Amino acid sequence: MAITKIHAINATVGKAIKYICNPHKTDDSVLITTFACGQQTSEYDFKFALDKTRSADQNKAYHLIQSFAPGEISGEEAHRIGQELADRFLQGKYSYVFTTHIDRHHIHNHLIFCAADNIDHRKYKSTFKNYYKIRDISDHLCAEHGLSVIRDFKEGGKTYNEWFHNRKGDSWKAQIKKDIDDCIRAAVSYDDFIKRMADKGYEINGAAFGEGSAKYISFRPFGKDRFVRGRANSLGANYTKEKIRERIEERSGINTDKIVQKASVSSFSIQDYLRKYASEKPNTLIDRSKAEGKGVAYGKWMDKENFKRFTEIYAKLDDLGLQSEDALRSKITELHEQVRQEKLRVKDMEKELRTFNQILTFAQQYAETKKYNTAYDNSKDQDRYYRTHNYELTLYWSAVEHLQELGVDINTMKIKDIEEHIQKLTTDHHQLIASFRLKEKEHTKLSQMYKSFNEFLNESSKEPPVKPQKSDHSI
Repeated sequence: MAITKIHAINATVGKAIKYICNPHKTDDSVLITTFACGQQTSEYDFKFALDKTRSADQNKAYHLIQSFAPGEISGEEAHRIGQELADRFLQGKYSYVFTTHIDRHHIHNHLIFCAADNIDHRKYKSTFKNYYKIRDISDHLCAEHGLSVIRDFKEGGKTYNEWFHNRKGDSWKAQIKKDIDDCIRAAVSYDDFIKRMADKGYEINGAAFGEGSAKYISFRPFGKDRFVRGRANSLGANYTKEKIRERIEERSGINTDKIVQKASVSSFSIQDYLRKYASEKPNTLIDRSKAEGKGVAYGKWMDKENFKRFTEIYAKLDDLGLQSEDALRSKITELHEQVRQEKLRVKDMEKELRTFNQILTFAQQYAETKKYNTAYDNSKDQDRYYRTHNYELTLYWSAVEHLQELGVDINTMKIKDIEEHIQKLTTDHHQLIASFRLKEKEHTKLSQMYKSFNEFLNESSKEPPVKPQKSDHSI
């Protein structure tokens, strides 16, 4: 797990930046990244932003340290995680110098960012809320990378991912196991299980058996970057492909190698199924064991309740014009792809916003210091002029260099056009996020409806249990 701490710098910005950029600590300066400033001119770049704020706060910068457990991460990966932390938290508004130190037994990141932002010229507020936001982003990034082992005196040894998310019940390993369990309960065969996992948005590798097949099955949830293997030291012994097939066989009382495939559900409309089961008492949608010991009346109520839910689901799907399994599966697949594409566009848009925020910072710096360079060029005593205006000249030369690196033509650029483009990008970014979140919500809802509907149909298609020999009572 990564530990984070932050403190303000109100005097020695240059000294602090020089320390974190030490080449002996940063792999000969390889692990150094800057944003909206230069490594050598960062103190001047920070001052340029600070001069624009009216805040009485004397803090000039903030120093954030992110430390990792010994031996758990490489310098390159730590640098990627730390930069993502910086970009997610600072949102392209604050200039920063970011480095990774690999000279100690534990790798750690240093982030020094200007206390004033370049967009609204407001000072950063060091509050508990902002600190916990930093820690939360750091925790999530560590969880996404599966980092570290933490021991909790109540919970015993767990990976950090499991420890952090299990407290909220949303670990992705826990979620994968839950989805596998759900699909096993609903599946009539191993192939049907694979199909159901795919319907939930999982990408699956190594599912096949036989010579030349992969040793382990692996699952990648929708929206995640890496696969999780179904093996004993990952998901657990109950989630290898051999055990998954065995669990399906035990539950269904069948041998998947000899199973006779049933007719595909997609060959019937939902209306056909509704008519078929409308006049019949269905078996329970929920595991019958939940009704054990609670009496016959409870079991009858459960049957009626499950059928009620089934008809409600049908009504909702009918309202949406999804009157067959094929139509529903097609809609879920369509939404899945739309969400995936829009998430990619959001990432591209965030990169573009980050670039244009840098361009705006240097363009403003260039515009406000250009007159000093003109005066320097026309000065009869340039050395004397430089000694008097070295701050402004350094900012000007730095701005020109960075704008050229960013591919900006300083002779044709217009700050107003850059600002308008950033505003449009920001608006489009917010709208796109809102759009994919709505689609993601709809995808989740339809997937759940699809799962519930098919679970009901699978339970209903089984042979009815033998009724006890006793007098008949109406429901």
